[in-house]
Amino acid sequence: MTQRYQRLVLLNRMSVALFGDKPFAAALPEACHAAMALMGAQSVEVFFADELGRPVSFYRHADKRLAGEPSHATERELLTRALGERKIVTATDGLRSWEAAPLLRLTAEVAIVTGGVVFGRVKAEPLDSEREGGLVEIARHLRNARMIQQTLQHQKISAAIVDQSADAIFVTDLHEKILTWNAGAEDLLQWRLDEVLGRHGAFLVPPERVEQIRDVIAEVHAKGFKNGVETERVRKDGSLVAIEGTFTLLKDDSGEAFAIVRSYRDITKRKQIERMKSEFTALVSHELRTPLTAIRGFAETLRDFGDELDTSKRGHYLQIILDEATRLGHMVNDFLDIARIESGGIETNLVTVKTAALFDRVERLFKEHKSKPRFVLSISPGAETIHGDEEQLYRLFVNLVGNALKYTPEGGRVALSAIRAGTNLELSVADEGPGIAKADLPRLFEKFYRAGDAITRKTPGTGLGLAICKGIVDAHRGTIRAESEPGKGARFVARLPNGTSA
Repeated sequence: MTQRYQRLVLLNRMSVALFGDKPFAAALPEACHAAMALMGAQSVEVFFADELGRPVSFYRHADKRLAGEPSHATERELLTRALGERKIVTATDGLRSWEAAPLLRLTAEVAIVTGGVVFGRVKAEPLDSEREGGLVEIARHLRNARMIQQTLQHQKISAAIVDQSADAIFVTDLHEKILTWNAGAEDLLQWRLDEVLGRHGAFLVPPERVEQIRDVIAEVHAKGFKNGVETERVRKDGSLVAIEGTFTLLKDDSGEAFAIVRSYRDITKRKQIERMKSEFTALVSHELRTPLTAIRGFAETLRDFGDELDTSKRGHYLQIILDEATRLGHMVNDFLDIARIESGGIETNLVTVKTAALFDRVERLFKEHKSKPRFVLSISPGAETIHGDEEQLYRLFVNLVGNALKYTPEGGRVALSAIRAGTNLELSVADEGPGIAKADLPRLFEKFYRAGDAITRKTPGTGLGLAICKGIVDAHRGTIRAESEPGKGARFVARLPNGTSA
């Protein structure tokens, strides 16, 4: 009875060590020393299976009389037998003895090897029933502790991945009540964890999407998952956010469903790009068709009736063809420029550029423009030269002035100015057009974006000019902004570093 009580005490000590608060790596040596005392052994080695099922030594302790390579080789051989036969095996060399037990996880179909344990003693003794029973309990405790440690480790890894994910990930029970809520969900939907736990998820669904989510959840229960659901959700501030949702049904070991994992990815930018691409396709189709139609029409007229037309009409028709061909050339250049910007930016050849010469060159280009603009040039002290790429700066002003002339009334004023601002230079173009709505200002420099007012819709353009301007300014390590009020014209300001390498 005394011996049995001592064995129970040692087994309990091993259990407390393995399933206590200590990390597994720190608890294992303490548990193994209790196991050695329980088995009356002078050596112990514990193995756990790796990802490929191969036994890997996690801990070994041995009396110096069992620490040599011959003993180690015997233990490895014995372990191989125990794992292969899936039972306790013993060995002796006449003076010493060993016993090994596999760590097995039993399922309905098969016994899965999760590791093994080998004990050695300096005195050869047969394995009696008491020690065999103790060895079975030791193997069971090691197996369970290892499984718990792996489960906790996987849970920590999964929790870290979920919490660090940029996607909104949360779990609801089968009654739609929220059980978990990661940082991505807080960022996307604006609700804190303590504000949503236990709430029914319906508050996130817009009324017009209720039927859609019902159908999705029904399919999740039927199939176990639903991917690529494009829909919308309501943020805390009442705004809608476009998301792509993935829904996965969670089941326990018996196959019973108990929760649904929901992963929401913000697709607002993707939707904007899709809309912009659609608008751009329609825009380009229209912009290309108009000059091509004119070129073809007047070319056919000259071919068929050229001999019957007087000189002035032929010249007029040829001028239209030239103008429309030039317009097409500008469009192609815009497409090439934006492609160059997106593929790595614009290369700059930095030199000292005379501001007055640059402004004069731009003025000469647009002097005969059909709107007959009045140019006002202003250069403040300290802004007489610009450190930049002359051709790119010229392209910047051509785009800005060309844009201004689209909206400036006939005979209206277009002002070009350069002022010193500390170590920077501010170059600006101002017009007397209808101005720009406040809502449009933040997006003016986006590729393909065009304001939604009636005047802009009637004005030819691809929506690339201002995006190219931004690319040029970015290449000079500067910034560009628009200032405007409806009815009071618009002013575009490029702020460039001056006198330093860009």
